[in-house]
Amino acid sequence: MHRTFIEAFSDYKVNMKMSREAFEDRMLSKLNIEFEISPGIYSGDKLVGFIFQSMNTYEGQLAAYNGGTGVIPGYTGQGLTGRMYDFILPEMKKRGIEKCVLEVLTDNARAISAYENAGFERGKTFQCFMLKDGRLNNIRNLSDRFSKVLDFSIEEYSSIGEIQPGMLDQLSQIKHHLAKESILEFRKGDELLAYIIFQPGNGRIAQLAVRPEFRRQGIAGALVYQAQQLCESKALSVLNIETKQEGVINFFTKLGFGCDLLQFEMQKKIADV
Repeated sequence: MHRTFIEAFSDYKVNMKMSREAFEDRMLSKLNIEFEISPGIYSGDKLVGFIFQSMNTYEGQLAAYNGGTGVIPGYTGQGLTGRMYDFILPEMKKRGIEKCVLEVLTDNARAISAYENAGFERGKTFQCFMLKDGRLNNIRNLSDRFSKVLDFSIEEYSSIGEIQPGMLDQLSQIKHHLAKESILEFRKGDELLAYIIFQPGNGRIAQLAVRPEFRRQGIAGALVYQAQQLCESKALSVLNIETKQEGVINFFTKLGFGCDLLQFEMQKKIADV
């Protein structure tokens, strides 16, 4: 799987080269891959194409999330993505899956065409932000008020959500990856006022939220700053902020983040479930 993944993404716009350890963390832990709904195509004993999928509830429906589709050079242009979806469709129906979800770069015309041919439709547009120079603007230091925790309540955290994440970064998915995530909370007594969930190994922010009545007091920025102090890389990233979430986009822009990539979320309805 690792070798084929690296080969399939060798000419991708985003650098996808990673060690086997990082690949296992991303696919087996973060994605929580479901092998029963993850098809592959072989030539002899060589894996030449794949769709790595997980399964979770998203927007009120049971969904299969495509966390990676690849076909190695020499096998592209043969409709293999559509054939893999056709092959795995009966198993997804058997499991009660109502839709398939994925993200694709907006300028990846070949991939978009392949997904549209497989029955996907474009939906949300996501922006992906990077703090490339590592310098945060206009930050208050409130580190003495934050506490680090090892777990969270989905119900409690959902009650104050600010960023509406894509499927991979929703709280029920993050639960599978807690060993590699760090969480900082800001509480007043027992009341949760704010939190941030991030990966200290790569500086990726998965979730950030502040209770509405406590926003615009510098808490969110202070959480980002404190998270950065705990990260190995100061070049933070936050993925898949929907374009219509102007307040969230303005917040990260003012901190010094820049939009690095645009992605479409694409969905395919599964009939007769």
